[in-house]
Amino acid sequence: MKFTSITAMVGIFFFASHASANTACDADAPLTIISASDDGLFEETHGPENLIDGDFDPDSRWSSESQGTPKSVVLDLGAQQTLKSVSIAWHKGDSRKSEFSIDTSTNNETYTTVVPTRQSGGTSLELERYDFEQTTAQYIKVTANGNESNDWNSLVELVATGCGVPVEAPEKPLLTERKGKGLFGLHTDQPPGKNFDLLGWYITTPADDDGDGKSDSVYENELAEGWTDPRYFYTDPATGGMVFRVTPAGAKTSENTKYTRTELRGMLRRGDYNIETRLDGGYPNKNNWVFSSAPLSAQAASGGVDGVMKATLAVNQVTRQGKAYQVGRVIIGQIHAKNDEPIRLYYRKLPKNKFGSIYFAHDPEIGKEQWVEVIGSRGDRAANPDDGIALDEVFGYEIAVKGKQEGDVVVPMLHLKIIRDDGSVVEAEPFDMRDSGFNVENEFMFFKAGAYAGNNTSPEPDTDFDKVIFYKLEATHNAAPEATADMKAKAAESKTAAMVVQAAKAGVLVDDRFADGGRDNGDDPMDTNWWTTTNSSAIEVAEGALGLVSGGSGRGIRTTFDAQTLSAGQSIKATFEFVTPVSVGSDRDSAFRVGLYDKLGRAELEGDLSASSKQPNTTYDGLPGYMIDFDVQLQNPADANINIRKHKADTQGRLLGTTKGYKSLGDGGEPYQFEAEQTYTGTIALKNTGSGIEISGSLSHDGAVLSEYSVVDDGSDTSTIGMLAFHVNSKTFGSSKKTNTPDNGIDFRHVKIEVLDE
Repeated sequence: MKFTSITAMVGIFFFASHASANTACDADAPLTIISASDDGLFEETHGPENLIDGDFDPDSRWSSESQGTPKSVVLDLGAQQTLKSVSIAWHKGDSRKSEFSIDTSTNNETYTTVVPTRQSGGTSLELERYDFEQTTAQYIKVTANGNESNDWNSLVELVATGCGVPVEAPEKPLLTERKGKGLFGLHTDQPPGKNFDLLGWYITTPADDDGDGKSDSVYENELAEGWTDPRYFYTDPATGGMVFRVTPAGAKTSENTKYTRTELRGMLRRGDYNIETRLDGGYPNKNNWVFSSAPLSAQAASGGVDGVMKATLAVNQVTRQGKAYQVGRVIIGQIHAKNDEPIRLYYRKLPKNKFGSIYFAHDPEIGKEQWVEVIGSRGDRAANPDDGIALDEVFGYEIAVKGKQEGDVVVPMLHLKIIRDDGSVVEAEPFDMRDSGFNVENEFMFFKAGAYAGNNTSPEPDTDFDKVIFYKLEATHNAAPEATADMKAKAAESKTAAMVVQAAKAGVLVDDRFADGGRDNGDDPMDTNWWTTTNSSAIEVAEGALGLVSGGSGRGIRTTFDAQTLSAGQSIKATFEFVTPVSVGSDRDSAFRVGLYDKLGRAELEGDLSASSKQPNTTYDGLPGYMIDFDVQLQNPADANINIRKHKADTQGRLLGTTKGYKSLGDGGEPYQFEAEQTYTGTIALKNTGSGIEISGSLSHDGAVLSEYSVVDDGSDTSTIGMLAFHVNSKTFGSSKKTNTPDNGIDFRHVKIEVLDE
């Protein structure tokens, strides 16, 4: 190898050669270099493209600091050429020596060293030429590791010589995107939406800045443009990471959610608001994905098939106070289905322990929730896991769903990897989800990531919080198949089948005692089929009770079930036991209402549907059915009775929120009074008489009937029923409309719906 000095005029000749192709096979002929790129961590304005612009001004240089590891720049010759030398002009090359090496490659994957690690001459600002045995190469990688004065690597210009095929240089140089100086090249001075691709996500936080009683959400386009919230979601000023902070104090996504969250939700529509977030009835659309074990028609309707979510993160703080089973746990990633979660990934560190554990829950549509420990234990008194993950430790996870072929059957398999900061991998056993109930037409999936609190009992909910910083986050899916005519037909058949009315058979349809205190279909199979009908969430769930929160606002709830068609002589009867609150209003006419309805196959009814006088919902219009209503503490107690009404083909759009749109069929029964903190039992029943429908209602207390009344709607053919609804007017039961507060409505203890033969 020999070293020679080449004047700057060679560099000028090289710059001019960019305009024409290389033709001569001359060892001293400069080769066209079409691009120069690095890891994006170069000094501001000193990007790698400056290496090949023919400008020897010191300000036109590539500079990147080693920061403990060497830095590399890769140059592309545009085609495989015969390469014989590389010449470099070093910044301050006349006063200091720089350490470097040169490697070449034909494919930018496998490299061969042509100039082993050495130092520059340290005596010249001109190009220094480094000859080597000619080699075939398209890519040149110069790796530098600081200079005699500091860790900076600064090259002003680079020339490659040899011979080969003609190559045209691009009109404009390829620019390398500059990364920040934070961890993993993140910008510490940019919002999360500029450091991460957040167009495929929306975020929910514990804020309720619009005052609607629910946690606020910010959707894809605004999030990607740079939305932040210094309370819950922002860029970490030290690392550039995406901070998720969640306090137990704050708003929740609904009245039925127990815990707060600052969490992203995957949105495959990527800002195309013409695509709905989700379809009622749980059918997939282009915003959500499905398993490869789902019917082909469901796959074709979806935005993707199977999926992988990869994240690099650190948990910085977890709660330290509260109930033993809640302290220190936070959910950092999920796959969420229509109602349940194929995986909820937890990090948990107990206050007494140095390290934290990793485990996950599998909550199926069918069957009981299962728990899998991956690192350490999820126990409330678990010993310190020696192999656990400390707070502030950077680690990664990979959650994946892949289909496994078993003969003619595709089995959905859940995979989880935890990648430690030293590169070691802890992998859970693949989890078989074939019997979890997700392989159906009306099911869909979406990823979630962030900090979902697992503690709502801290005595200091404003200051005892969870904080998680993400440094990398990506989610990918296989492409959905093209929908064929046959697939579309099968999907339509499936939706129609879900709406098919059954001939009624004697037996219990619904028997809900709300024993598990949740809405996850645990011990109570109807949990997820209770919906709100008003413009504010009205459901409050506790162990043994389904609360209708209506103390300060008229609100309603309902449940749906498989529609039943009554034969002559058959009845459908709903029995509901409820407890009144501390205060009961006065002079409230027709204030407590109960109804049974035909759903008419409307899929939209399988979900919350708000309605009010200002914002009616046409889905409720024209539903065949009947209402009974009870008077509450009338000024003249003798006037309190049961009124029976028939729903008309009207356009009120409010279901039970108003008696307008109903025809009164009569009222009667013995007078009664509601007392505070008492348990009552009511009934509503519809009987097909063969020539009409008999509607009856009753109210009992301590086993004694207080009042009952019935009337026959002659000629009515309203014999198909699939929905039960309740509504309480404001200032009737209770004085508050806030959840988790005393005196805010009535609590249902037991609701039973049954078909009775004559």
